[in-house]
Amino acid sequence: MKRFIISLLIAFTGHVYGQPLIISPEINLPKDSATKTQLISALNGFLAQKEKPHAENKFILQNEFLATSMLLDELKGMEKNARLKGDNYYKPYLANVSALGDDVFLTRINYMADVNGTPVLRSSFRLMAKKVEGTFYVYSPLKQSTQGWKTKKLGNITFHYQDTLNLAGAKNYYNTVSLYDKKLHAPTQPIALYFCDNVAAALQILGVDYNLQYNGLAWGTLSVHENDALLLVNGWNAYKSRFDPHDLFHERLRQVVSPEIINRPVDEGCAYLYGGSWGISWPEIIKMFKEYAAANPNADWLTLYINEKNKNFSEGSKPLKISYAINALVAQKYDKEKGGAPMDMLTCGKVEKGDENYFRALEKVSGITKANFNAEVWNLIRAEK
Repeated sequence: MKRFIISLLIAFTGHVYGQPLIISPEINLPKDSATKTQLISALNGFLAQKEKPHAENKFILQNEFLATSMLLDELKGMEKNARLKGDNYYKPYLANVSALGDDVFLTRINYMADVNGTPVLRSSFRLMAKKVEGTFYVYSPLKQSTQGWKTKKLGNITFHYQDTLNLAGAKNYYNTVSLYDKKLHAPTQPIALYFCDNVAAALQILGVDYNLQYNGLAWGTLSVHENDALLLVNGWNAYKSRFDPHDLFHERLRQVVSPEIINRPVDEGCAYLYGGSWGISWPEIIKMFKEYAAANPNADWLTLYINEKNKNFSEGSKPLKISYAINALVAQKYDKEKGGAPMDMLTCGKVEKGDENYFRALEKVSGITKANFNAEVWNLIRAEK
């Protein structure tokens, strides 16, 4: 099929990166040539700046910034094929332009590759575009997709739902968020939460009709944190409260600190303590860990921690790790004595060989050192009733 490329320079954007849209002659573009030129220019500019920090993208409709920021997260890296090490393997094709009103358009963009004459779809996005004061700006169709949805506000959280809301589940979510934020000394910020039945529905209201990386995934939550506000599109329907308290701790921690400085075994340990794991509560976890310790009275916890972080004390379909349980015990003692999660340990940096960063933070928080680690862990285990 014959193709042509519209590539326009936008004087006020500076350098434009990325691939311009490939547009088939069969696409019904706006009849007005000025509108057509401005619309395509805005789409190209939006995509060209998608790898930049979102605040720097000059083509975002500002009153839809949060949802569009989330959509941009999904658009990042769409050209790449990591397996083939191709940075421009998939090309952006304009697949549809529909006029929804005066100077408001719904567009579809597919990222595709030609593999031996066969088109291969990587992803498919819907983007809205609206002209404001003579210039087109691009945004997510989230608000349009959820017209007619109901809302319920609890504290700083606004729940958006299509038909009915499990109020007990919503209260449980609000209370759990409030608890975690208190433990993490996090400021109270507005949260908009959209409930969907699965991750495919969550992506769809955002404007993602297909993304290969989510192939086969049933449950999940999309999140974006910008300008002291949080947007969540929840695709969890596997739990009555529509969230996993373990995963929620990870989410809340990442609203407070950068993932780059989080120590995973400590993060997982705190998630064990406050949210359990695999649907298993903390009291059940510590009971199982005590049973493991009793069956292994000569366990060298220091050696296990440094050299075998991934060793489980519970096998099967719901494995539980020794290193995580140890950190849960340390975090529990810290919380009882000083209140809150041990932030110095949580933010001591990623796991490194020898765990020197971890042991420095551990000593600061608890007085436990490499020298007394084994004895102190045994003391924490025996203190559990």
